Formats: sequence, C-alpha cells, structure tokens
Amino acid sequence: TDLRCEDHQVISNHELQIWDKLLLGVLGAVTAYALALVVAGLVVSDAVFDPLGFGPDDGNITADTGRDYLRLIYAVLGCVIVGWMLTIAGIVLGPLRRREIWAWHTVAGAAAIWFVLDTGISLVLGFVGHALFNVAFAAALAIPLTAIRLDITQQRSA
Repeated sequence: TDLRCEDHQVISNHELQIWDKLLLGVLGAVTAYALALVVAGLVVSDAVFDPLGFGPDDGNITADTGRDYLRLIYAVLGCVIVGWMLTIAGIVLGPLRRREIWAWHTVAGAAAIWFVLDTGISLVLGFVGHALFNVAFAAALAIPLTAIRLDITQQRSA
C-alpha cells in the first residue's frame, strides 16, 4: 500500500464560528504579551505591572544579578504562557471547533484551575491588582467558552 501523510489528516467541515475566532483572538493577544515578557520583561513590567500595582519596582533593584534574575523569571513566565496559549489554540482549531465536549472541559478546566490558583495566591500575598488583572483575562476567556458550551449543548440535544 502506498500511504501518504495526507491520507491520515483529519479534515474538518466545521467552520470557525465567531466564538472560536474571539477565543483565538484572546489567545493571540496573550501570546503577544507573553512574547513581550520573553524579549523585554522589564519594559513590560514598567508599562503594565507597575501601573496596575503589582510586581516589583525593578528600578529599585540595583544589583545586576537581581535584575538579571528578574528578567529570567519574566522570560520563563512568558515561555510557559506561550506554550499554554499555543496548546489551547490547537484544541480550539481542532476538537473544540468540532464541538467535542472533552475539548471544552479541557480548556475550561485548565482556565478554571489557573484562575483559582493564580488569583488565590495573588490575594494571599496582597497583590490585589494582579488578581483584578486575572479577572479581566478570565472574563475574556469565559465569554466565548460559555457561548461554545451553549453550542455544544444545542448540538447534543438536536
């Protein structure tokens, strides 16, 4: 048998709906933010974190090793976020677009766990600004995820 790679690809007839596109837009914006953390974490800190009242004032860190370590932390955080966003985007473009329920549970569950843990530790440590930042991001995810869940429910009942 002469097998080609194309013979084993999953072809979806499901077009991206507005909610898929919105969710991908949120993921794209977060990916851009995360890449900025990787490339210029201290600049992002000054432009985003300081005005929102969370994160250290890196201008007060005068030792090069301290500033380099802070840059490392921002870069690693950015790398993790990029990986998370690309993984979720792959799920959105594949099984979630086909409205497979397990895909919705995976994305919504991962977002819920992140939100509870990240927001909880932010509040425990007194970084209310960071917790509010999380609320805005969670809402941006929740709106399309809720609409997609309604689509799944309607398709399952039809």
